[in-house]
Amino acid sequence: MIATTKPFISKKAGAGCRVREASFADHAQIATLESRYGLVPKPYAEWTHLWEGNPAYQTLPDWSIGWVVENHSGEIVGHIANIPSHMEFKGRRLLAASGSGLVVDEAYRSYAFPLFSQFLNQPNPDLIVNTSVNANGLNLHTLFHFQRVPSGAWNRSHFWITDYSNFAARMLTQRDWPGLLRYPVAVALAVKDVFHPSVPSGLSGGLQARWCDRFDKRFDEFWGRTQETSAAVLSSDRSSNTLNWHFNFPLAQGTAWIATVTDTGSKLLAYAVFLRQDNTDVALKRMRLVDFQTIDGNSEHLVPVLALALQKCRQQEIHMLEAVGFAPDKQRVLARIAPHSREFPCWLYFYKVSKKNKLLAEELKDPAAWDPSPFDGDGSL
Repeated sequence: MIATTKPFISKKAGAGCRVREASFADHAQIATLESRYGLVPKPYAEWTHLWEGNPAYQTLPDWSIGWVVENHSGEIVGHIANIPSHMEFKGRRLLAASGSGLVVDEAYRSYAFPLFSQFLNQPNPDLIVNTSVNANGLNLHTLFHFQRVPSGAWNRSHFWITDYSNFAARMLTQRDWPGLLRYPVAVALAVKDVFHPSVPSGLSGGLQARWCDRFDKRFDEFWGRTQETSAAVLSSDRSSNTLNWHFNFPLAQGTAWIATVTDTGSKLLAYAVFLRQDNTDVALKRMRLVDFQTIDGNSEHLVPVLALALQKCRQQEIHMLEAVGFAPDKQRVLARIAPHSREFPCWLYFYKVSKKNKLLAEELKDPAAWDPSPFDGDGSL
């Protein structure tokens, strides 16, 4: 059971602000605050689905959905969401919490500390997993002694350009360069890619790569087999129930794609999930690889599913396909076949283990204990 956290009232705050638990009734004010600071708020049905449709939340009747900072006028001026998930490690089921959408009004920025502290000090999670940390949140994660995930490169991405003209236009906009350079830049990028090997789409041995429209019972069989073969690796719950909750709205809207690799008997050997994560500041249409799992440890299965995704991106006039993070074996495949890469301002994936679980903290220092993915935490929610 999660204990109810007491509101934090700052002794220095003449305005009488407090940090309290969030409720579903706060959605309209939270959405307004997020919009004011460049975030894209979810509609009410999608936002409440983060908890009401969440299989982990359904086992936690007293779980707080997050916290808000409320000023003396009752206006919400800060917010962090609190999303639960289950993870498996060495035969143990762990409870993880992920903070999402941390935002505090500039006039009340000093309340970021007590707001984040309420999230961090909740008693029940075995660990906290945050997979979309940006430069603004880095100081808080450093201050509270979070650890960088020790596997993969979470400050770099590999990508393909699938619409040269529009990609060039958005790149110029982002850098404040003249729009007249759009076509010369597009040609230069296209010429550069000509000299990079194309992504082969073929599979040997009768294997097939194809699209799938839902997570069916094959994914439960796949999840059970991976738990048998990879029990020593920390893994987010990937049962079909959890996967269908996680990607429910994107699948219905056509902004999430599932690609599978199967054998001649339609047995699932590997799958990838792609998700639209556009850069709305410059109207860049971007598809990202947010999960890839393989039953036999063969990361080469990445190649045909990426070929499928590249073809679909071009058909739908999406400007780029990108992959962020992942473990070293998958990173090596991505680095070999992707023509472009870029660096991020900071590391994206941080974690912190509860003080009550010192053994787990030691175990997770080992890079071999991880197969990190943007599916973890809030990176693809």
